[in-house]
Amino acid sequence: MALVSMHSLMCNKAADTDVTVYCMVAPHTRGYRRIKRIVTSRGGKLVWRVIRDKENPFQNHDYLRWSPVIFYRLFAHNIFPHLDKFLYLDSDTIVRSDLTELFNTDISKYAIGAIRDMSPVSVKGDPFGEYIINFNKKYKPRQPKLYVNSGVLLINTEKMRECDSDLRISPVGLKYPDQDILNIALDGKMRELPLKYNCVPVKTIDASFPKRFVHKSDDDIVIAHFYAVKPYIYAIVPREVYSLFFQYADEIGVSPEKLEREAFKRSAKHSSKNMGNRTYIPFLRTDRRGYLRLFGIRV
Repeated sequence: MALVSMHSLMCNKAADTDVTVYCMVAPHTRGYRRIKRIVTSRGGKLVWRVIRDKENPFQNHDYLRWSPVIFYRLFAHNIFPHLDKFLYLDSDTIVRSDLTELFNTDISKYAIGAIRDMSPVSVKGDPFGEYIINFNKKYKPRQPKLYVNSGVLLINTEKMRECDSDLRISPVGLKYPDQDILNIALDGKMRELPLKYNCVPVKTIDASFPKRFVHKSDDDIVIAHFYAVKPYIYAIVPREVYSLFFQYADEIGVSPEKLEREAFKRSAKHSSKNMGNRTYIPFLRTDRRGYLRLFGIRV
């Protein structure tokens, strides 16, 4: 996913835009050579930074199913102290145009610039929407209606360092640990940015979303973020989503089928419990013509 995301970033940057990609990775992370080739082949620079366990302030917290990697965004400003500002992107993003305008957004008075989460807070009974409503009532007195998604963050390093003590919140009991911590610690210190910079394509935009931040159509999306869908599972995702991901994945030889199999292996490893009434067979899928295939053979 990270390979595809970085490829899309480099493909869509303007000719006069200088890009340096800072990869924060866990020990033994693979892919350095391929990532370097993708970044440098289009004039970019790569900084590969391995994060040791002792550098992660959240390493010993009980985050249940979450990897300690999700917390890297909470202390990246201390890992790269020489940067005044940087743009953080999750690996499950696709960049569709140059990011200079986003990067030049003035956040001098804020710790971060971020985008409101797309959860449907106006839909009664929706579990995600209700979680955010209750969360905001409990934790956000300064910006009680703004709950941001942590997948795209424009970070002011100086202001973030001022918030270091506030960020040392135990994630125990929080549903989305890294994201919840950001929303609690930076309440009143976040500038809301347009949805086009962190949007799930074809996902319905909630009626409560401020109109001034909503783009006219999916064609205007600058950064597509797949936190609500897995874009490589052809049989179950909207065709527009799969096509967008496949466009960049295919160019660098990343197989959506392989990503699907690896995702299944990870989920099986983390939980062997009953999956409810659904049965999922990783090698059974539908091709572009609608035919069912098992191990690539039409059945």
